[in-house]
Amino acid sequence: MNETRELARFITELRYADLKDEVVKKAKGLIIDQFGCQLAFATLPWNKAVYQYTRNKRSASNDSTVVYYGLKTTAENAAFANAVFGHGFEMDDTEMLTASHPGVAVIPSALAMGEAEIISGKEFITAIVAGYEAMLRPGIAARAMMMRGFHSTGVGGTLGSAAAAGNILGFDVDTMVSALGIAASESSGITEYAISGGSVKRMHAGFAAASGVRAALLAQLGITGPTAALEGKKGFCHVFSDECSIEEITKDLGKEYRIMLTGNKPYCCCAGQHTVIDAGTNLKKKYNINPEEIVEVIIEQRPREAINLGNIIIPEDVISAQFSARFGLALNLIKGSNGYQDYNEKNIKDPQILDLVKKMKYIPDEKCEKLKVSDGGPALVTIKMKDGTTYVEQVDYA
Repeated sequence: MNETRELARFITELRYADLKDEVVKKAKGLIIDQFGCQLAFATLPWNKAVYQYTRNKRSASNDSTVVYYGLKTTAENAAFANAVFGHGFEMDDTEMLTASHPGVAVIPSALAMGEAEIISGKEFITAIVAGYEAMLRPGIAARAMMMRGFHSTGVGGTLGSAAAAGNILGFDVDTMVSALGIAASESSGITEYAISGGSVKRMHAGFAAASGVRAALLAQLGITGPTAALEGKKGFCHVFSDECSIEEITKDLGKEYRIMLTGNKPYCCCAGQHTVIDAGTNLKKKYNINPEEIVEVIIEQRPREAINLGNIIIPEDVISAQFSARFGLALNLIKGSNGYQDYNEKNIKDPQILDLVKKMKYIPDEKCEKLKVSDGGPALVTIKMKDGTTYVEQVDYA
């Protein structure tokens, strides 16, 4: 079976009338969430730099708009800037099977291309649903890519962006196959940011969104891609992941929508540590824990979470703080929240928070694979007090 072609056929044939009410409702909620992220974070320092970069890329085209600033530019440029804005502070939507953020790749692409093509709201929603399916299905098939150091948002986002753009442009199946193949050739993104930091992590969504738009426009002009770009021996899944479940690309295609697996973040940090934060919150509420009386904290999670969350002990900047489970838990236990206003330079240098961070151990533990919910980033948190009392909390899914 040619999974690339089957997925391409689904994307090209999908219409608003095909969508269940629950799928439309989910898509609308995710659109609102992504627009909120773009507007809220457009003026952060790294996003101002991206705006400046986009403004400096002179273009005769006024097809699409950069959110918040009102700059008119090409669809490719607008998709890049808006995606970076939306991914700018770790609050964008998340799908836990792939550990990716589909909204920041798909929605900016559909917005930019939809504005350029002057489409209806129903067509906009349809393109977004198509994009989520194109990103998440291959992503689930190659879900082990994070274990090799690939950032699933940057890698899979090109596919979702290309699919959304191609759906809007009215591609036939062959052209969509090429768009996916070209997009797969541009897939990229490494997770070293979770070890040594770097604001470039914020750019990954922009790279994916822009690459997907570019892939669609190149396919429209006749550039072709591999016909088995997703399932081939040297294709997307096998190249990026040591473990592949190719059948996931077309499993229940058109019957079950993977967009329904996507959720909104309650905390402004990497989603894999949300269970850690919830465990800390639960313990504090149950036992009225005084952080000053804590002598040791042990955090246990799967190796899948550990590769992103267990490396950074003392964060050097905001992004490294957002990828430190130790810091996230300490922040919650002392300040009581992990929101947008909490991840700032003052808190990452707070002596009380850092003192508690130093009392924490983070243990990658295979036994966490056996916890109740296998794809929610399950966590075990143990807190030991000065009086000898030990408190333990398990959270399976945030």
